Amino acid sequence: MAAAAVYYRFAWQVEGGDVPATEMVGTFALSVGAAVGMEFWARWAHRALWHASLWHMHESHHRPRDGPFELNDVFAIANAAPAISLLAYGLLNRGLIPGLCFGAGLGITLFGMAYMFVHDGLVHRRFPVGPVENVPYFRRVAAAHQIHHTDKFDSVPYGLFLGPKELEEVGGTEELDKEIKKRIRRKEAMDAIG
Repeated sequence: MAAAAVYYRFAWQVEGGDVPATEMVGTFALSVGAAVGMEFWARWAHRALWHASLWHMHESHHRPRDGPFELNDVFAIANAAPAISLLAYGLLNRGLIPGLCFGAGLGITLFGMAYMFVHDGLVHRRFPVGPVENVPYFRRVAAAHQIHHTDKFDSVPYGLFLGPKELEEVGGTEELDKEIKKRIRRKEAMDAIG
């Protein structure tokens, strides 16, 4: 749906031969900016909200899951609502402001898709991710997030994609390397079994 919306929005922009360069550049820039900004928003919200006043909901993520869903999944819906609203407004209206709104909604959506794939698929194995788990950087991301669940280093890292850097800043490099090796050994053992 996101791909179709992007195609429709950009096709609409160039309809009639005029190319609204400012609007197109703004849409693209805000898409990238929102996707990157979401890592910082998620990191702040994770530390300041989910591990504080919203712990009663987030705690479900730090316990063994019973079934396909957990109460923590509500946070994904909470981030999806503004993204859908921004995309819809930008898709149904013309002009610079709607284009910027569309870009922001698209960036939030792209971050959400990447987060779900890496966090839920790679780290927590809620669904298979294929060869992505062999990418060295994603191994580091998965290992860093696994350390977050051990509550070492005062629960750092709170971010996902910048989690390894956050962990290194608090002296967790050795622990990160150990966790990466443990994950590689576990994968090799699983590959040998089946």
